[in-house]
Amino acid sequence: MSILEPTRELVFDKVDAIASKIASSEAASMYWQARDKMMHHQEAQGLFDELKKKTNGLLVLKDRLGEQSDKYQRIKQETARIEERLAEIPVALQYKAAQDELNAMLQEVILVLLARLKDEVPVEPGPRQCGSGGSCSTGGSCSCSH
Repeated sequence: MSILEPTRELVFDKVDAIASKIASSEAASMYWQARDKMMHHQEAQGLFDELKKKTNGLLVLKDRLGEQSDKYQRIKQETARIEERLAEIPVALQYKAAQDELNAMLQEVILVLLARLKDEVPVEPGPRQCGSGGSCSTGGSCSCSH
């Protein structure tokens, strides 16, 4: 047994307690309810799946051809139209709002932890990420542009 093991166990016990609080929060509950509604709405789910594919395609095109290419611009416009259609579906809007709220809580926890540690240990925050793996607009792949 390492001399650090008791400290590590204590830290992970605290992490488990925080994770449990987040998982049982109103934000998490609202997220799961909104996600369930989204999953049962065929039109919204179809648009959501299409948006994920288009968004992933945009990332590949951006890397391969750049943002100025005609193909990239065409797919970007198609993606914007899908996002507009999703924005007209209340279930999709609820899902986005719930996802944003839960992400904001998780980001805040991370920022508070980093702020508390910055004077005690060398911590580098790393690249900013959306957190859920979901689109910043509807839950697909994330570009963090919103």
